[in-house]
Amino acid sequence: MSDRILRTALGAVLLIGVIAGCSENVTSTLGCPTLCVDESAALRDTVLNGSVVLDSSLFGYPQLGDTRDITLLNQGDSADVRVVARYDSLPLRYQISGASSDSLIRKVDSATMIFVIDTLTTRVTSAITIEAFNVDTVANDTALKAVLPLFRAGRLLGSQTFNPGDLKDTVRLQLNNDSLFAKIRDTLHLRVGLRIRGDGSRKLRVLGTLFAPRIRIKVYSDTTVPPDTLYPNTLAPANNAYLQGALSFYRVVAKGDLSYPPPGTFVIGGVAGARTFLKFDIPQTVIDSVTVIRASLILQQTRGRSTARTSDSLSIFTHPVLASPQVTDVSTLMNFIGSSAVYGVDSLRFAPSDSGQRSVELVNLFRTWKVVGATNTIRSIVLRTPLESASAGELSFFSMEGPVALRPKLRITYVPRRGFGIP
Repeated sequence: MSDRILRTALGAVLLIGVIAGCSENVTSTLGCPTLCVDESAALRDTVLNGSVVLDSSLFGYPQLGDTRDITLLNQGDSADVRVVARYDSLPLRYQISGASSDSLIRKVDSATMIFVIDTLTTRVTSAITIEAFNVDTVANDTALKAVLPLFRAGRLLGSQTFNPGDLKDTVRLQLNNDSLFAKIRDTLHLRVGLRIRGDGSRKLRVLGTLFAPRIRIKVYSDTTVPPDTLYPNTLAPANNAYLQGALSFYRVVAKGDLSYPPPGTFVIGGVAGARTFLKFDIPQTVIDSVTVIRASLILQQTRGRSTARTSDSLSIFTHPVLASPQVTDVSTLMNFIGSSAVYGVDSLRFAPSDSGQRSVELVNLFRTWKVVGATNTIRSIVLRTPLESASAGELSFFSMEGPVALRPKLRITYVPRRGFGIP
């Protein structure tokens, strides 16, 4: 049975756990259905210290090839993120309608790069300049030391300043006709690097998954010859179709890719795309012998690292891990996550510049874990931002290796079970 089938089946079981079961009334047993527990006892509250037995932050999400939706950033020393689009297959010839043979391309006109941007989650409030550079090189252009120096004036292919009212869903950036013709004439690769700049903080999210960034050129003045459209494609690395697709349009981080957090902390978000995995060891009596009314993961937020300490708030999504206890590799578990909305876990918003106690409500997951059982699923969650690697902001929290009083813990409110029966 494939991993996908196992994962789908486990997700279905977890979802049934959310929906199924009798409703709970903690104030009275009046009207309680047959076989519901007597829940008239007083509410009790306890803190489960040491219930978080593993927390680990991993970086690099979304992973290379997962998406072509990439956010361009220019936020001073905090973040500088650019993109590279590869066009390794360029046309050499064209054919006039009705002609018996094709002709060699001898000029390029009206060269335009066209791409779609996200105008809902990223709003441009002042003028922004988009620049395109020729970043083709014989060196490894996925290495920062090779590609970053290519973003220079002598390699500029086009530059255009847009006012907020000019930026609709589709952006058209004029490119240098002679430069593109030279690539065709000399049968070279065309690799275009995009960078944004402007006063203050700048952000532009390119939606390249559904609409591949393309270049349109005219090679003949007669309208009977339609424009040529170039789509991202690459021939490198050879014999690796997955990486060829991933590297046809990818991001380049010039600034803001922070290293692993200081000891005693874990992080979420940032340019580096950090996720955090937390595993719980919950006493079986809590699952089997009491009715949990509220379950809160208590975290102590600490101010983010200086380059990621923004006042803009970030959303956090809490995802249940859909894997059996036999899977122990954290990087693998990070990819087996369910929807936070489906499993009844609300999203939260915090600012990287803030600090203090934070609470993540997990009661619906507790109820699901009870139905599924500890032998069928690992009791773990993944914390992540919805648009990973799209902001310099990074949220930092004390981990289980931090000061004892500041470590993650579970706080539960419950009613002791008093048996089954008809009221």
